[in-house]
Amino acid sequence: MVTEKLILILKLGRLHFLVAGFLLYLLGVLLASVLFNQFSWDRFIWGYLIVLPAHLMVNYSNDYFDQEVDRYSSPTQFSGGSGILLAHPELVRFAHKFSLAMIGLSLILGVGFSYFYNAPIILVLTISGIFLGWYYTAPPLKFSYNGMGEIATVLSGFIIPGLGFAAMMGVLNIQYILFSVPIMLFYVLFILSVEVPDREADQKGGKNTFIVRYGRNTGIKLMAMASALATLIFLILPADLYQPINLDLLALLSFIPTISAVWTLYNRAKSLEILNRSILRNINTLVLFVALTNIYLLILFWTG
Repeated sequence: MVTEKLILILKLGRLHFLVAGFLLYLLGVLLASVLFNQFSWDRFIWGYLIVLPAHLMVNYSNDYFDQEVDRYSSPTQFSGGSGILLAHPELVRFAHKFSLAMIGLSLILGVGFSYFYNAPIILVLTISGIFLGWYYTAPPLKFSYNGMGEIATVLSGFIIPGLGFAAMMGVLNIQYILFSVPIMLFYVLFILSVEVPDREADQKGGKNTFIVRYGRNTGIKLMAMASALATLIFLILPADLYQPINLDLLALLSFIPTISAVWTLYNRAKSLEILNRSILRNINTLVLFVALTNIYLLILFWTG
């Protein structure tokens, strides 16, 4: 009985999302390590211990506050919620309290890091990430219900790698700010891909997402445009700011999700089943791009 309940709690947290979050945090860490030879295991671990509970909070709180919407959707790997709270309402109270506990834990660790390493930017990013993650679905702001969900999500593409970078450096500088622009553009691909399968459910549940407002066709076009622009930006970033990183290689790697987004655009008029497979490929190629970029930066760091 206890084991079954634990399995349900883990499924409720959709822990596979943590992999993408860790890879993004690691991206910021490795960027700082390669550019400025700044790496510390203590900072790395402590920084991720700030990110982890905050990310868990998002997963559990979204399911808690999205219960009404999730009644109309069918869970997929990356969309539609976990479905656990609908099938097991006895876990509703746990999801809420656990989310609040994760907020407290992340804040405590963020305050400690900022004080111990004299890095107030860590606390700023921690509070910002928690604020956006909690109010993505929580009242009274409910960003995903009032048309601001995409902006909140894209900003997390700045915050999560930013926490990794700031954990090593103690600050955010121009190299990070410029580098974050294509990452945030790829977050456009991510959030719109997540919204595509849920359009009807979100509409019935009152979520005012971009896909609900403008339709799948417009959203898919925007995915392709944002991805292509992200690749272009890698090509035009000032190379002298990023030595020894080969930005052309990063642009080449970024073609992986960009090609997927363009292929989704090409297949947009086909069946919803084919479209949903394309959406899943979009997200998987994004994860692959970040993973390959991390491998490249890790090789540079160890051989530099």
